[in-house]
Amino acid sequence: MLPGDVAAALPGGRKVREVERIKHGLTNESWLVSTDQDVLVVRMSNTSEESLQINRASEALILGAVADAGIGPEVLLCDPARHLLVTSYMGPTWSEADAAFGDNIVRIAAVLRRLHALAPPQGLHSVDLLAVIDGYLQTLDENSVHCAATVSAMRIRSREIASMLQRDSVARLCHNDVHALNIVATQDGLRLIDWEYAGLGERMFDLASICIYHGYDKAQRERLLLAYTAVSDRIGMHRLELACWLFEYIRDLWTAVRELPAIISSLPSAEPRHPPPP
Repeated sequence: MLPGDVAAALPGGRKVREVERIKHGLTNESWLVSTDQDVLVVRMSNTSEESLQINRASEALILGAVADAGIGPEVLLCDPARHLLVTSYMGPTWSEADAAFGDNIVRIAAVLRRLHALAPPQGLHSVDLLAVIDGYLQTLDENSVHCAATVSAMRIRSREIASMLQRDSVARLCHNDVHALNIVATQDGLRLIDWEYAGLGERMFDLASICIYHGYDKAQRERLLLAYTAVSDRIGMHRLELACWLFEYIRDLWTAVRELPAIISSLPSAEPRHPPPP
């Protein structure tokens, strides 16, 4: 059942016909809503956005830009103050098999190239990888959490790699959470959904996300990079491998933060999906 205040907030005086809870979210409650006019996705956040490093104001700016570019969903209502987002429903998301299919690897490289070429709107959140690492580690330290990701050697290695990736790198608009459940194939091409971790950041981190989420092997990573850059070179591949290591490390930190009791108590009951990075 869609909460009454959310149903009343649907734009254009739409009347709700049918509601289905979307069960694969970790940081939000979401519903697929059929109205007398169309089909919508309604999302409400009810988690610790500060601890998980989510910037809703920046997300709102990004959603407008990527919708205009035909890369994201059409936005009907975005109200960060109320933690409410309403977008058009574009169709089913990819499967694991879709993400591993060779031609689709080329297609996702193309949509990421388009995304990274966009002129970002003013006021976007910058995804500083060093700050992301330090923020998650600080939260874990404050809660006396000790795990493989918090040992000294891992902290040092992660900061070294983050520094190398960001050195002489031009920040671009990035999604930062690219996996099958965030990719929709439409008649007009691929679109990405769930932009809550997007911001200005390192392009290789975007490529690394789909590599790690879907366990791309060396040949698949090389195919992705070649389709993205049109150049096969050892330096580019080395940067991608570094980004993959760092993405997996930050995902481990994110998971540890999300499993803190204070975070768990604020989350809805949901089926698990891929945990996102920053």
